[in-house]
Amino acid sequence: MAADGLWGLLFGWVLAVQPVVGPAAAPPSPPEFPVQGHVDYGPYHHDYPAADIFARCGSRVVSPVDGTLLELRRVDRWDAGTDRGEDRGGLSFSLRGRDGVRYYGSHLRSLVPGLHRGSVVEAGRLLGHVGDSGDAAGIACHLHFGISAVCRGTGDWQVRRGVVAPYPFLRSWQRGGDRSPAAAVHRWQRRHGCR
Repeated sequence: MAADGLWGLLFGWVLAVQPVVGPAAAPPSPPEFPVQGHVDYGPYHHDYPAADIFARCGSRVVSPVDGTLLELRRVDRWDAGTDRGEDRGGLSFSLRGRDGVRYYGSHLRSLVPGLHRGSVVEAGRLLGHVGDSGDAAGIACHLHFGISAVCRGTGDWQVRRGVVAPYPFLRSWQRGGDRSPAAAVHRWQRRHGCR
């Protein structure tokens, strides 16, 4: 067999044993700060780990990461007379990031039409606008932002509102960084489960 024939046979064999692979998954988009425009927020929340990002009413709220929407609350059901915890957020959304973390935003003025549970969104996708719905009525417009594990069941609103302080991640994203809360959320979940 000629050298060219041997190389052709060998090259054909190498191609034949290569695994068939589908298209590579796109790399994740870099994280986005969830409110566009001038904002004010601090490292602490009043009684649990979260952040209130104060901004002009109507400021754009975007998805902080690539992910899938878990819920959209388009009706403000909060009532001061009953003060049900799960209704305090007013108009809100939560999404599961590709990193397995749940990101929650509440007190919105509006949510974008056409989005629904199960919608896949990329970081930077417009989700709604900053407002004062829920128990934020009468307070300066802001986005309540929480980071947590994805849990289900009664009382989940206490987890959804925030279990890991978002401040260091927000600061990173605001400066163009990509610091991820995934390790902190997974540590919290190993210690607490979904309680």
